[in-house]
Amino acid sequence: MDNYLSVKDQPLVSIGIPTYNRPQGLRRALESVIKQTYQNLEIIVSDNCSTKTETEMVVREFMKKDERIQYFRQEENIGLFYNKKFIFEVSHGEYFTWLCDDDERSPEYIEVCLEEFNKPNASPKLLLVNSFSELKDPVKGKVLAVDQGCTTVGLPMIQRYQNYISSIYKEQAAVGDLIYGVIKREALRKAMAVQPNLIPWDHVFLAQLALDGEFYTIPQRLMHSAPGGLSNFTAMSEKEKRQKKIKSQRIEDFLTINKPGWVHVICLRGKIWSSVNLSLWEKLQLIAWSDWYYFKFYSLRKIQKKYR
Repeated sequence: MDNYLSVKDQPLVSIGIPTYNRPQGLRRALESVIKQTYQNLEIIVSDNCSTKTETEMVVREFMKKDERIQYFRQEENIGLFYNKKFIFEVSHGEYFTWLCDDDERSPEYIEVCLEEFNKPNASPKLLLVNSFSELKDPVKGKVLAVDQGCTTVGLPMIQRYQNYISSIYKEQAAVGDLIYGVIKREALRKAMAVQPNLIPWDHVFLAQLALDGEFYTIPQRLMHSAPGGLSNFTAMSEKEKRQKKIKSQRIEDFLTINKPGWVHVICLRGKIWSSVNLSLWEKLQLIAWSDWYYFKFYSLRKIQKKYR
């Protein structure tokens, strides 16, 4: 970002933090946000009806130090998906990014991401920028895994989609922080308007973005995630994890609850079929590839579990 630009002349970036009963994690997240070198920020915290009063106390404490922070409290728990959607709908930034309430960002994260969007040779199709992300134990300081993201700059639409879908099934995608990249508002608005609430909603949402434009992952570890999310209940069975996610996201649709795999595949098909930039033949080819890749991955995972 050009140094001669005053803060008010810089594009507004909205940072949305959905939170629920994680006051200590929220404290870390807010500390990392207010230390960002990029200054023109709108910081929105949406409390999903926490039962712990400490959650609001932490936010109020930070609001006294930083006037950029806004606090909303839901009257009832609306689920993680709808809480994230709410934050985006009340935001105003030209760019938007979500931040989990137990994650952190390096001080230069937003600034470096914005620099990618504003380079003279930046692709006009670029709509999401993030960085390498590390899963780190906040107590022991040990790095548990590193996610190398997904870069699709310069690729045609079909390859962008295939690269993204392939990336989420690789071992390096252990953190899944592509969804928490900095995203152009209009692209996010378009994708969110037709996004259903399902367990892997982020996979389907990002598939839409992959068809609409390009991703770039900065090869620096500027995103830091803490273990303890819904995908990290290692002592639970797959069924128990799924039930936990259904409850957390307030999913009520019968098919989404009982046939999540099929709903996932159908949603991906829908994203491809509704694209106006693919020919009929290209759509049929990409749907066939998408179905094959999805079932190939899950068949392989079942075999691996069987012989563990």
